[in-house]
Amino acid sequence: MSATPRHFRDERTEEPSANSMNGKPLVTIGITTYNAAETVERAVASARAQTWRPTEIVIVDDCSGDDTRAILTRLSVGYTDIRVFREEANGGVAAARNRIVEQARGAFIAFFDDDDSSAPDRVARQLERILTYERDHSMGAPVICHTARRQHFPDGSEQIVPTMGTRANRPAPAGWTVAERVLIGTPLEDGYGACATCSQMARTSVYRGLGGFDPEFRRSEDTDLAIRMAKSGGHFAGIAEPLVDQRIAPAPDRNLAMEKNFIVKLLEKHRDVPDRYGLFDFCRNWIELKQAWLEGRRSDFLVKALGLAARHPSRAARRLWLALPNLGPNAAVRRFHEGD
Repeated sequence: MSATPRHFRDERTEEPSANSMNGKPLVTIGITTYNAAETVERAVASARAQTWRPTEIVIVDDCSGDDTRAILTRLSVGYTDIRVFREEANGGVAAARNRIVEQARGAFIAFFDDDDSSAPDRVARQLERILTYERDHSMGAPVICHTARRQHFPDGSEQIVPTMGTRANRPAPAGWTVAERVLIGTPLEDGYGACATCSQMARTSVYRGLGGFDPEFRRSEDTDLAIRMAKSGGHFAGIAEPLVDQRIAPAPDRNLAMEKNFIVKLLEKHRDVPDRYGLFDFCRNWIELKQAWLEGRRSDFLVKALGLAARHPSRAARRLWLALPNLGPNAAVRRFHEGD
């Protein structure tokens, strides 16, 4: 599956079919996994514990080299609602998620990570949020729902990461303004917070309409999907309560240098957003500024901040001000990588 957008098919008015049961929509819980022998059983148990029925669990093992495959085989024996697929080569999380999108039989997909756990009512609450929002606000536009997350770090610390669009009974952030918020930092009411795939749910037709996840991104694939969703006119309806417990663990593709490289790649892919305002260079320099802070290069950070302020005084001051609420989360990320 590519990342090329396709026409969105509105499934809300279609007759009940294989993706519903007794009038209730079937939800596919998608889990991608890689070398997760120590944690994947907990993730599958969390999926099985969901109060919403009907569900199916689709698991894609991205060519693990440990005992993950044997564990998944054992867990799926006797369960017709669990389907396991194994990739022949490691293609990254985006490609693995595309396999889930292709194989999903449900009208909706909720993504779980292989080392996280979700509250038992997570799927039910996200489904209710989407259906209510579609009825009241989306006017036929695609809707995606994220919840806040509680992150647990190896040093025992934790933090709650909010998501956007959590104000009830009103339209959520939508359309191009979300892309501008993500890439340029343009202020957006109710538009602050992360859109991580591990807390994400949407109609299967939404994922297929977007062309799935871009397999060129082994990191930041969730942000790329969010930007494409925004460009398609999508709405971001969130849930403020942290319904996902996310465990942050070291990984070969999780380091500051790699994170930065994919953020730059993301900006270059979607440079039409900052180019509308002649801000590509500003956004590129902002990435370098943030990287200097995350890496603890205080003198370099100060020099870059002064340079950016000299060239874009009002915009730099506003973006620095808006970044203040992220100091805590960014500090936690820095401490995590310092402990690698």
